[in-house]
Amino acid sequence: MGGDAVGEADAASKPGTFDRIVILGSSGGDSPEKLNGRKLFVVARNDANSDGLRLPEISRHYDRAPQPKKLVLLEGSAHAQFLFNTDQGQRLMDEILRFLSEP
Repeated sequence: MGGDAVGEADAASKPGTFDRIVILGSSGGDSPEKLNGRKLFVVARNDANSDGLRLPEISRHYDRAPQPKKLVLLEGSAHAQFLFNTDQGQRLMDEILRFLSEP
């Protein structure tokens, strides 16, 4: 829900309102083609809900989002913030910090 809310807010905003967004375990809302600024999508390969794996929908939305963008696929099945409590937690933190500090 948080990743969709961030994406929806970004898509509805004027360009420049958000410089960068991190979409963690989410497709980023219904209008990925309207996302502004830099985008980091992060998902665990086996993250699933009652509808099945999240990766296929996230991949479709990622493909529709304009550049600049990056998709990070982590191992495991933890969803969103729960990834921080897995063996992928340090990589997740490193990816986010790298993304936020890029010029």
